[in-house]
Amino acid sequence: MEILAPAGSMEALTAAVRCGADAVYIGGRSFSARAAAANFDGDEMREAARICHLHGVKLYRAMNTVITDGEAEAFADEVRASAEAGIDGLIIQDLGAAAIARAVCPDMPLHASTQMTIQTAKTVIFAHKRGFVRTVPARESDLDMIRKICYTGVETEVFVHGAQCMCLSGQCYMSAMIGSRSANRGRCAQCCRLPFKKGNSTEPLLSLKDMSLLEHVNELIDAGVASFKIEGRMKRPEYVAAAVTAFRHAVDGEGDTDEDMRTLRSVFSRSGFTDGYLTGKTGRGMFGHRTYEDVKSAEDILPVLRELYRRERKEHTLDVHVTVKAGEPVRAEASAGGVSVVMTGAAAEIAASRAVSEADVAKAFSKLGDTIYTAGSMTCDTDGISAVSAAELNALRRGICAELDRALVDSYTPRYGICEGMAPTAAHDRADRVSVRVRVKNRQQLSLRCADMLIAPCDMLLASRYVPNTAVSLPAIVTDEERLVDDIQRLIDKGYTDFYADNFTHLGVLDGLGVRIHGGSGLNITNSYALHALADVLTDATVSFELTAAQIADLRSPIPVGAIVYGRLPLMIVRNVPAADRLVDRTGRVFPVERHNSYGVIRNCDILDVMGMTDSFGTDFAEILPCDDPEAVIERFIHRTSSSGRGYTNGLYKRGII
Repeated sequence: MEILAPAGSMEALTAAVRCGADAVYIGGRSFSARAAAANFDGDEMREAARICHLHGVKLYRAMNTVITDGEAEAFADEVRASAEAGIDGLIIQDLGAAAIARAVCPDMPLHASTQMTIQTAKTVIFAHKRGFVRTVPARESDLDMIRKICYTGVETEVFVHGAQCMCLSGQCYMSAMIGSRSANRGRCAQCCRLPFKKGNSTEPLLSLKDMSLLEHVNELIDAGVASFKIEGRMKRPEYVAAAVTAFRHAVDGEGDTDEDMRTLRSVFSRSGFTDGYLTGKTGRGMFGHRTYEDVKSAEDILPVLRELYRRERKEHTLDVHVTVKAGEPVRAEASAGGVSVVMTGAAAEIAASRAVSEADVAKAFSKLGDTIYTAGSMTCDTDGISAVSAAELNALRRGICAELDRALVDSYTPRYGICEGMAPTAAHDRADRVSVRVRVKNRQQLSLRCADMLIAPCDMLLASRYVPNTAVSLPAIVTDEERLVDDIQRLIDKGYTDFYADNFTHLGVLDGLGVRIHGGSGLNITNSYALHALADVLTDATVSFELTAAQIADLRSPIPVGAIVYGRLPLMIVRNVPAADRLVDRTGRVFPVERHNSYGVIRNCDILDVMGMTDSFGTDFAEILPCDDPEAVIERFIHRTSSSGRGYTNGLYKRGII
């Protein structure tokens, strides 16, 4: 069982290692989904790897943002730097970034980030076939979902403590749309922590309590979880120390869980903790925010927590044998942690009064102070006539410890072959005519004939007669994979051959069913490398609406691509649906809330309308989101006329994201 700790700074990394973490994950100065953390530059990353590997701890790097074509070479350089530093694995969201990493460093282990929206066992297997050795399921997963995912045999890393996003991981665009700060680029402004109007007051209606699954450790171990992941790369070192210590106690069957929970709540909480997603007990009890009492409770506990990592953690027993013979260099042979070293010192001289004894050697080599070693066997082979000063023995001890440190670091540091980068092959020929696709809002719109393709929800089509030229969209949150696969098979039997994959989970569910798969915007495709990586799976793809029009036009894709041109963009996919039908922020903007069977969708306050810009995208098709009058919208699309003024937006196609 691996306890995986976050570190946004060197002090936090030290706290994690000294408190018993088995692995640590960090971010670099670029391509990190926690861009606001201090993070690590090249020299700091190498030092972090040295510290971790000295203790036998693994070090992973989160490179879990989406990238653009213009960043591909810089991303490849960072992969090379990670390999040279001795990073044990990369945590990645973007399939294009994963393809670059595999090309640059084929042996580097890749972990599928929670940002990939992995919710089911079939999706885990799909990710594994595409090169990911470990997956991090969505934080919304319940225990049964986690158990089924672990049963695949693929390493599974589960979040067990820390902050939770209100939105399904990888599917939040609220921060990007409101302030151009993209969560998929590590710049989330945490809009979900802001207050919204409720009657005559304002409340943080989207703010979830932090997760803590400390009391479920044994259930998760029994389920087959390989790694317990603690969230918190932007948290202080004392928080890391408290969380690692608590889970170290729980995994080892030591300590007092109730006391550890009190410590965790003292150092950081939002009105307590929740296990709602794991247990399936969602609702208002999962919501909370940081209060004055929460802040005050940390003041007394912080000095206590600093003591947990003030001293070096003892990792290995040091066994030493010293040989002392007159006229020959003093020789020390030492072993610890499975490695051995030999060092010689100054030549021994015949004693003037007292010869060196085994007790003298044991005394000198037992002074291990703030090292990772504890004294083990200390023996001496002496001729009985030679003397060695205490200063010389102490110097020999320091040298032996330093050599052992280097040997241990070397034994735990992975070695990789580094290759040249990659470039997408030539793009396909773009269509002469931009076709139009419509996501239908209700069953009445299934009779629409002016669109080239309709996209309709799975449950709507199950309850209707077969509709030609229609692709099936799947539920954004999948809570019952077996039932969904059965529904898909029923639709295939009905005659449907086209299905939309609006997130990575859908790719896994649809894989191997012999249908045409169309990629939706929720796949977060932002670069040509991702399009090439998915060309063997997708028939075509709607690219991310976080790209600018110019970036879309520059994509080199082997498959047809499209863009959303009209409708209320989805800002959040939520499993814990707010009670209100709409959310009103402090500025008076209104965000509609849609309700589905097992989840909700929070839509943008303004309607995207970029009909007049469509030709500048250079895409093969345009996608229209659910609306009341799609025929009128299509007519305006044909004439390339956009609505403007209050209530409409160009989205991010012009202004872009940070």
